[in-house]
Amino acid sequence: MKMGSEEPDGSAYHIEAVDFAVRVLTTIAAEADLSMAEIARRTGVSRQRILRMLRTLESSQMIVRSGEGKSYRLGYRALLIGESAHAQSDVLSRAKPIMHRLGEAVQETVQLRIRHGDETVCIARWEPPRDVRVHAVVGRRRPLHVGSGKVFLAFMPQEEQERYMGGELASFTPRTPTDPVLLRERLRELREEKFHISRGELSEDLIAVAAPIFGAGGAVVAALTVGAPAARVDDDDIAAIKEAVCSSALDLSRQMGFRDTSAF
Repeated sequence: MKMGSEEPDGSAYHIEAVDFAVRVLTTIAAEADLSMAEIARRTGVSRQRILRMLRTLESSQMIVRSGEGKSYRLGYRALLIGESAHAQSDVLSRAKPIMHRLGEAVQETVQLRIRHGDETVCIARWEPPRDVRVHAVVGRRRPLHVGSGKVFLAFMPQEEQERYMGGELASFTPRTPTDPVLLRERLRELREEKFHISRGELSEDLIAVAAPIFGAGGAVVAALTVGAPAARVDDDDIAAIKEAVCSSALDLSRQMGFRDTSAF
């Protein structure tokens, strides 16, 4: 029995305006402080079209003006994206052997998830050679209040956390935590214990154990999670999985440059 379903492939879709924006951004990233005329020349489009794109990117703070307002360089949002991409690429390459060892040890499905806005995204998986297992899909998204998403929610700034919990919290099963009071208590426990066990929050047949991956600056950069069919694991199994997940998360956090390991 496999849990979950495949999502449609979006590779056939192409949005020309997005492609154009990426071309402009990569041109500015390659060399800062280019003028509008030079950006137009390098991208091969008219100045009028470049002007509209520059104004759009500037309004979203992807670029800023420099040189007395006559040239452009990357803005803080572009820099944040670059920093996040570096961290995510780094954590992915370092996580793969750890995920393999963890999966071999517990013989259950392992996922590495990152935050994307108000959701988490699976960016890597390891599955055991068993007929009955949790089926993970790279690219699948989940809301922050469900399962391993709480790893990110627990360590978010309070105002951002309250903003998320002030919105509608989708319910998937009777065990999905949609009560903000109950959710705050679970987040408090997660901050203290540095792991989370979710039972039937997304599917009543699923138990998952998750732990945060901390980067060098102390921020949560990813979540390491093991999912198992509820019918197969008892309390002793869950305790063993928890120890293995936390140990693996600590190992990966250390490799990411995190030094305050007394927190684990």
